[in-house]
Amino acid sequence: MSESTKMEAEPTPVQTEAPAGPIAAVSAVPVAHSNAKIVEEFQYLLEKSQQLFAGLRDLPPTGKNWQPYFQRTFEVYTKLWKFQQTHRLVLENKDLYGLKRYEIGEIASKIGQLYYHYYLRTSETNYLYESYVFYEAIRERQYFRDVLDAKNPPLMIKKLRYYARFIVVCLLLNSNETIKKLMEELTGLIDEYTKTFKPSDGGEWNVVLSEITTFLEAEKRLTPVNPEDPSAHIIPPQSRLPLSKHTPLVVPGADGAPPQPKLKLQEAILVGNYANQIKFSELTLDMYRMLQSLEREPSVSGKGGAMAPPQHDAMAVDGEAGGAGDEKGVSSKRSNPHKYLLYRPTLAQLTLYIATAFKDINENSALLLYLSADGSKRQGAETSGYNGGVATAVNYSRSKPDKTDADQTNLIHSLHPGDLVPFMRKPLFVVIDSTNSAAFKSTPHVFNQAFVCLMSPVEYPSTLKDTSPIGSLFTLFLNSPIKGFAFINDIPDTQVDTWSKCYPIFTQMEKMISDAFDASTTLDKSFKRFLQDDFLRQILVRFAVCSGLLCSHVGFKEAKYLPCSEPALPSASYLTPEVITKFQELVGVANVAQSYNFTADAVQ
Repeated sequence: MSESTKMEAEPTPVQTEAPAGPIAAVSAVPVAHSNAKIVEEFQYLLEKSQQLFAGLRDLPPTGKNWQPYFQRTFEVYTKLWKFQQTHRLVLENKDLYGLKRYEIGEIASKIGQLYYHYYLRTSETNYLYESYVFYEAIRERQYFRDVLDAKNPPLMIKKLRYYARFIVVCLLLNSNETIKKLMEELTGLIDEYTKTFKPSDGGEWNVVLSEITTFLEAEKRLTPVNPEDPSAHIIPPQSRLPLSKHTPLVVPGADGAPPQPKLKLQEAILVGNYANQIKFSELTLDMYRMLQSLEREPSVSGKGGAMAPPQHDAMAVDGEAGGAGDEKGVSSKRSNPHKYLLYRPTLAQLTLYIATAFKDINENSALLLYLSADGSKRQGAETSGYNGGVATAVNYSRSKPDKTDADQTNLIHSLHPGDLVPFMRKPLFVVIDSTNSAAFKSTPHVFNQAFVCLMSPVEYPSTLKDTSPIGSLFTLFLNSPIKGFAFINDIPDTQVDTWSKCYPIFTQMEKMISDAFDASTTLDKSFKRFLQDDFLRQILVRFAVCSGLLCSHVGFKEAKYLPCSEPALPSASYLTPEVITKFQELVGVANVAQSYNFTADAVQ
């Protein structure tokens, strides 16, 4: 990290010799008055910043009225941070105020949280990097080093929470080496906390450690190791979209019609609602993977690290907004879709978010709905569009219901295909990862707008290893096809050179499939429309890779083991002879050709 990204240099005390005699007595009065004003101003800014930060919790999670409040909060924290830098010597004087290092750390931690929440509101990864800058500076300067000596449990909890938040930011930035160090330090801190204070929440902090460890292990399982150094995992492939990857700006019209406005994925709702799933805090592993698939790699080659409030539109990335802008100045090309992350929402909450996102898009924008959830089926009578779907969270009241009532309650609180119909008046792209995903094949398509639903297999072969330690296999393919391929073929421990040979083949294969989609004359118009967006194109291409590999695998012969889509994605639209040749090259390099059959009948 360059010096420009650091928050401050540690202040160096300046030694001055006090004048003697009456002059000293006279000058001491205005100096004392000035120091008192400095302390008063600092206390005012500190109180104001705390009030504004607390008010962030009261902001509505949907809509756009949050921006002015965030702007004001950033402005106050900017003044506070610069003020304590400028007047550090006065503020640290025990006779005037006695500013502690952990108090500086608390301010910096709030700034890191502010940038993180701004990232959540905008989905722009540069603000996530700014959060990292502040969190890392706290650790480098050891602002919280004396917290344990204060024998103050609330202060210790603040330090533990800082570590937990820092780990979340590092997860989202794939900073695995930093996470390892943080985990070691956090483990030691929790041990000290429980031994020193005998707290009632000691068990909860051990659960936090367990969740982080399980989360990291799931990713680690999918990355091959070097036989010469098993502890050294190779760098995993990029999960985010490269900055340079863009579809054409001009989209030709059909049959000589005028050029069509390019469709853009504007809103995305990511839902994690499996009863048993790998998670950390309220971020499930599947949500994490899909989230990264809907972002571009952050650009951190700009100025970086300056405590600057975000400016202009929330979707714009600017050199002055967050301090890590696109050096080429083309911020509009770098915008990521805005995302709502919903961990175990109720049906009412989910419907509210869908309706809000629907309101915010137009006919040239798209809404993506990703549902990772248990299936829910209707028993008995058939009702079109409402025969079952995926479960949402249920808040049971009072006594525990019996099985019949529970089944009925789960059905009432499930999202059914028919529930999506009102929102199909605008372009809607749905990804269902569920044991009842196939229910969405019956989604009525009544408004002639672009609509695509990608559905996971409802079951996996018994011969396949248990997928629970690595998250959803279907979502894994959409995030990183090479990891999905490695898992189904049980080759995570392959040699590094084999992995390195496979990775470029996947890159070439995805490019070939993308070109095949563009050239296809049989592809449904909804697919053609969604291929105009960079993120949706990548998801569709990886869905095709997943379908091609599973359909040709000898262990995935039953329909329930295969992904599907509505409308159907014909294999002829992407399985060109060149693509099949590339598939064959892949399984040959990985030495798993015996598990695949690429004949015409096998891949239909």
